[in-house]
Amino acid sequence: MKICHLHLRDSMGNPKTLICRLEEGAVHYTMYGGHGSSGMGFSLSNLQCKLPVEKLSPKETKEEFVKRIVNEINFRSVCRVIKQVDCNVTF
Repeated sequence: MKICHLHLRDSMGNPKTLICRLEEGAVHYTMYGGHGSSGMGFSLSNLQCKLPVEKLSPKETKEEFVKRIVNEINFRSVCRVIKQVDCNVTF
């Protein structure tokens, strides 16, 4: 299940994408260059921050968890979130 899909930009203006998923009870992150689906993969350590891997409490909502991810990136990393892509796409 996709938790969030974020478009980032580093201090040099380079676009990056961060996707957070919940798979088999564990949080997994994928980061790659660009905002398309064919960018080169990057190590999460390139963000130079600690992304959350578990809920703060059993009552924390998905929206609160995503807000923690965005705040960690915006205030403690070398990138900034420029867009949160809507994960609820319907046709």
